[in-house]
Amino acid sequence: MTLTTFRKLCLLFLTANIVAITVNAQIEFGIKGGFNSAEILTSTTQGVNVNGNPMSIRNFPKTDFHAGFIVSIPLTKKLTLQPELDYSQQGAQGNPSGGYLVSATEKYKFNYFTLPVLLQYKLPFGFYAETGPQVGYLASASIVESIVGATVTNTYHVKSQYKSTDFSWAFGGGYISPINLGLDIRYNLGLSNINDASPSATQTAPVQLGTIKNSVLQIGVFYLFGKLRNPPPVEEVK
Repeated sequence: MTLTTFRKLCLLFLTANIVAITVNAQIEFGIKGGFNSAEILTSTTQGVNVNGNPMSIRNFPKTDFHAGFIVSIPLTKKLTLQPELDYSQQGAQGNPSGGYLVSATEKYKFNYFTLPVLLQYKLPFGFYAETGPQVGYLASASIVESIVGATVTNTYHVKSQYKSTDFSWAFGGGYISPINLGLDIRYNLGLSNINDASPSATQTAPVQLGTIKNSVLQIGVFYLFGKLRNPPPVEEVK
């Protein structure tokens, strides 16, 4: 996905919401933000090339954040369509495993703009379950390599090593209070291989090998601007 294509998707996102507003006065807009626990899923033991030398690492989750905008479109009394436009920091923490030539840690930092489209099913007492597809556009990617026992830190900008588009599927649920403040817990399972690297002997930046997929657990809060779900009673004027 090119930046031009992503802009077109954003324009389509906004246009669809404007159209929806004209046909349904109950549309609500909102904002959200929270924490990510992001990791990289690999097909085999993760291999990395550094200066042409094969090495092994293990990936662990790293904590980041996400933030964005929500549009809540009621379809029926029980079903709601919720498209979003989010900024999400993802990646992983890589630690050496086995024959690592240099004792170092590598932090993979991926910054995405994501467009999830979720179908929510309302449960009693303000709870809901949700699921749906998500497409992400890779805005930037870097690897921060820290040499253990030294003050050396190398930062490599490696966006060209990864595909610009990431497809995933979201599963989750949450709670929305009577005052439109809610809590959302979601897991985004990567469906597509994002690795687009071509290792070579002249490569100076670390190069990941094999199939790579994103895995992100998100915990966040949100607020919908709209009619309160349980407004305080209005006192009668005597």
